[in-house]
This record gives sequence, structure tokens and C-alpha cells, in this order.
Amino acid sequence: MPSTQYLQVPKPLPRRARSGSRSKSRPREAVSVEEIVVPSLKAQQFRLQSPPIPAVEFHIKTPPPTRQDAYFSSLIEHKITPYTPSVPRIHHPVPELEVTSTTPSINFADLNGEMYTLETCSTPPPPEPLRQKIIGAWKLESYIAYPTPESPIQRPTYPMTKNVTGFIMYTPDGYMSAQMLIPGQQSFKRGEGEEPQWAEAGKRFFAYCGPYYISDEGTGREETLRHTFQVCNLPGWIGDVQVRTHHFEEDGEVLVLGSEEPTEIKGDKRVPVLKWRRARDNTNAAPPAPMPQIKISGPGEP
Repeated sequence: MPSTQYLQVPKPLPRRARSGSRSKSRPREAVSVEEIVVPSLKAQQFRLQSPPIPAVEFHIKTPPPTRQDAYFSSLIEHKITPYTPSVPRIHHPVPELEVTSTTPSINFADLNGEMYTLETCSTPPPPEPLRQKIIGAWKLESYIAYPTPESPIQRPTYPMTKNVTGFIMYTPDGYMSAQMLIPGQQSFKRGEGEEPQWAEAGKRFFAYCGPYYISDEGTGREETLRHTFQVCNLPGWIGDVQVRTHHFEEDGEVLVLGSEEPTEIKGDKRVPVLKWRRARDNTNAAPPAPMPQIKISGPGEP
């Protein structure tokens, strides 16, 4: 400051005992501005340079949990809604709907991955009984006689020619019928033919019928097939009971029949084998046209 300014501040006088008279006032001493302003500024500067007061940490003491607090905390942890009484509602049954799952099914048999693979074991179905397999009509395909070691001709022969035709039938109630014919005979009506014509007709035809039997006679003969000759065009065979060997080919479509022992055919012991193919179902079929005559050689053909 260029010059010192003085402020005239009155000084307080010391208190005196009250008296009846007042004394005269004395002149007051002058006080400078520095004595008043500077000390206050210095004190303010001292306060600004003082270090900051450290923060006070507050420790709040938590009261111990009560039983009610533990109950609600367990509900929150297990996501359980506390029980609240509700107004009873009337139950209306909902119709059942069929739900089709689109998710693929799990194959529990293959949970081990590539560790090992179990092969599918399929149990084959039990074989169909012979009585069920032979029921129906069968058309003759071939009749071949095979030679035995004693046969003079060591080659297969055709006792009723290669063109032989015929049917064999088995009914569900246990009866059978077999007919075999060599086609090509001259035609004649009943009562008009001569003796040679009837003799030729008898040589070209063979037929018999009667009950059939399937029996179990032990190991290797569980299904033994027997034909009986109650009616036959050969008088010497009427009343016979003959065993027929049998097996199937082409998934059961062909029935192969034979004799248990060699049969005498034209003076020679041979083994006959007859193949019959299952005839088509004729339940709803329409009648066919008449068959034309087939011209072949006589019964002497080997």
C-alpha cells in the first residue's frame, strides 16, 4: 500500500462502577487496517494449507438373522412361492389331445458309441406245419423216374411222357385226390368207343383219391405223409396206404413228392419224382376257352 491509512476506531473504556456522575470521554487511539485485516488473512491462509482430514470409516453392526428371515431366504434359493390361501376354483376337465413329438427318439442300445456294436439277433419264425403248406391245388410240372443201381437203363425216363399233365389236391379236412393224363388220345364219346379205344384211354390215365395222414414218428420222421387208395383206376392198388417223401422248392411254390422205396415201372425198379406247382387262385376267375387237342406219341415213348 502507498500509504498507511488509519481508521479511527473507538476503544471501549473500562467499566466503572456506576456513580451518580459521568466522567468526560477520553479521546480513543487510532487502530490501523493492517492490524485488523492482515491477521485475518494469515489465519485463512493457514487454514487452506492445513492437511486434509482423513475419511472416517463407519461400521454398521448387522443384527443376527431371525427365523423369519431364514424362511424367506430358503424360499428364494429354491424358487418356491410361499403359500398364500386362494379362493377355490371349479375344475373343468380339458379334453385330451394327442401330441406328436417331433424330437428324434433316443436309441438306448447304442449309448456306448463306438466301443462295441451289438448285432441284431432275429429269431426265425417257427416253420409252418406241413398240413398248412400242402392245402390247396397243385398242377403237375414233371414226372421223372430216376434209375437205381440195378436199372438196365442208367438214365432218367418219363413214364407218362414229357407232356404229362395233372392235378393233386389236398383239402383242409384231410382228403386228397390225384389225376395224371397223357394228352393226345383220339376223342370218342361214352358208349361209342371200341375196346381198343377204351384200353388206350386206360393206359393214358392214372387217378386215385382218399384220406391223407400226417403223423410224427420220431427223429427224422416228424412229418410223415401217407396217401390212401380208396378209389383208384388200378384195381390192384385199391386199399393201399403209401408213404410219400416230400420237400418244397422256390419258397414253397413247388411241392416235390416221391416214394419211400423204388417203384416198379414197366418191369424196372426206379425212383419216381413228381413236381407239382401251386395252382393259381381260381376263386373269382372266369371260365377259360376250350383247350385244343395236343397230338403226341403214344405211351411207348421213353
